[in-house]
Amino acid sequence: MVMQPVLYVILLGLVMIVYARFIPKEQTTASSASATVVQEIEDTIEHFAAEMDEQNQAMLDLFSKTKQDYEVELAKLAGRLETLERQKHELSKELTTLHVSQPPVLSPAEMLSALNAPNHGIPASVNVIETAPDPLPEEPVYVGLSMKSRYSELFTLHDQGKSVEAIAKKLSMNKGEVSLILQLSRQEERTRV
Repeated sequence: MVMQPVLYVILLGLVMIVYARFIPKEQTTASSASATVVQEIEDTIEHFAAEMDEQNQAMLDLFSKTKQDYEVELAKLAGRLETLERQKHELSKELTTLHVSQPPVLSPAEMLSALNAPNHGIPASVNVIETAPDPLPEEPVYVGLSMKSRYSELFTLHDQGKSVEAIAKKLSMNKGEVSLILQLSRQEERTRV
């Protein structure tokens, strides 16, 4: 019977050895599982950071392209504005030349007083026949130069009641350009009246 306690001790020792072998494996498995989870989280974070970098770079590229397009469009508009200002200046010179080169127009009363003046160089024996004065020449209409003739499609749309935005879109022009043309036309009409 002395054998039985020894047997119990041996059995208990064996159970402890078996238990000792299983416990480290479970801890090793748990620690390797947690290491795997940590590695997956790190990989996910790195992937997310890489995607964010790509998106940020795409946004920067888009912004740069938009800025370049804006600068090109701004340069085009500046060139068009310079051309329009040059044309306006040339037209002003031409109009000034036309007004200066025309002889002054005398009113009918001024013509009669000049004819009836005692020292007008006509001998007294010559009778002056009074005739009806010629009608005054009308102000020349600059058909080739008028805004309405140059931009007839624009004014047709404007007369139809279209907005500046709709006209600009239809004619592929800028709203500012359409507004400028309409304003210049109104000024042109005022100067002719």
